[in-house]
Amino acid sequence: MELESVIEKAFIVRPDDSVSHVISKMAENKKHEAFLFDTEFRGIVTLSDVIKRKVSDPDKTKISYFAKSLKPFPSDASVSDVINYMMVSEYRTLPVKSNGEIFSVSKPKLLRFVKDSVFEGKKVKNVMQFPYCASESDDIKTVISTMKETGLSRLPILNKAGKFTGLADSLSLVDIVRDRTSSKRGDMFGDKRKLGEIGINKFTRKDVVKVDPDIPLKSIVKRISEEGACTVIVEKDEKFLGMITAKDIFKLIGKSLETVYVRVSGLDSEDNFIKGKVDDLIENTISKLIKVIPVTYVAVHVETHQSGGRRTKYSVEGRFVTEKGNFFAGDIEWDPTKAVKNFLDKIEREVHKKIDKKRGR
Repeated sequence: MELESVIEKAFIVRPDDSVSHVISKMAENKKHEAFLFDTEFRGIVTLSDVIKRKVSDPDKTKISYFAKSLKPFPSDASVSDVINYMMVSEYRTLPVKSNGEIFSVSKPKLLRFVKDSVFEGKKVKNVMQFPYCASESDDIKTVISTMKETGLSRLPILNKAGKFTGLADSLSLVDIVRDRTSSKRGDMFGDKRKLGEIGINKFTRKDVVKVDPDIPLKSIVKRISEEGACTVIVEKDEKFLGMITAKDIFKLIGKSLETVYVRVSGLDSEDNFIKGKVDDLIENTISKLIKVIPVTYVAVHVETHQSGGRRTKYSVEGRFVTEKGNFFAGDIEWDPTKAVKNFLDKIEREVHKKIDKKRGR
């Protein structure tokens, strides 16, 4: 089974399309990402980025303003590398180039490559996480601020009794941006109310897959893959217990390091000395960080870039997922170990910066 077997038609927009036009199409088609393409691939736009950043006039702002550079994966790329890049990034779909055309591959489809033996004896409760949650009494401004601060793209909403009442994500919040085309300074629905005065409950999705914690994990993985669901709510007796995403399942095929799951991709062509050095650098950083913040998993992707001569440059992108939020960083160097070290140093600085901020320093 190869990557080509799970690629689908891509959701493509033009760089000059307006923000209002694109997000309306994304909402209509239930797409969290759009690929920008004119004569060639121009990048990716996430609905989450558009919502988290203020757009004063969506009708006149080009969607290319939100574009992020991303190189399409070739259709013969290693499935392991594609999965790991999904772990590094927040993207739910990635571009794949096949026969000169752009297609997409999604997280749920990639689950088909995880062997059944990985799920042996495991139940939903064995992989579910208790995520950041918001209260149904919270306002929209508070929820969006929490998503910005934590780097999360979705938040379960709970009532006072701990019952799940809806999911706040980019699709459910899209009307906030849409309304800016007719209302100024964040006024909602023409009634002059601000984002800090509108309850989040009006902007949540109810069509979310819900499961019991004791069902076999394999059954829910099959359902996620078939239905394309990226979020599963775990509850029992109407009590919210946790959440499962495709990333939680992908962690099962990673390397375990004292309950921290680690995945590194892109170093297959390097010798064992380089691989060992990179592993040591990552483990050393984890051992330091877990003393100050619980780390859940780490994903690192290394990409090579040929220069005009014979030398190769290495770019590194990675994510540390912790109980206090997600931390991203990247670096590029001629030496792979130096690029990884610089990336890890940046992660450490960001973690300590956040901790110091919480402590009021």
